[in-house]
Amino acid sequence: MTQSLASKSHEIREQIVDGVAALEGTDPLELPPLYDVVEPDALESIFSPTISGTARVGRIEFPYAGHTITVEVEDEPVVRIE
Repeated sequence: MTQSLASKSHEIREQIVDGVAALEGTDPLELPPLYDVVEPDALESIFSPTISGTARVGRIEFPYAGHTITVEVEDEPVVRIE
């Protein structure tokens, strides 16, 4: 099952943790720390605009809490959980 997330949060890390918690039907605090698999600040900075303001584009995929997380950015970040 794949779920794309529409989240109120602009922070990718929150979208991931909240999305996995929703899929699992659990509290986000019950999940393992995201930093066990990826550096959250680095994840945010990878897709932040450049110093000149140019948007970055890209894709990253990693395992978290038994799911495959895919973050793709073109105009806005899209987080998918499988």
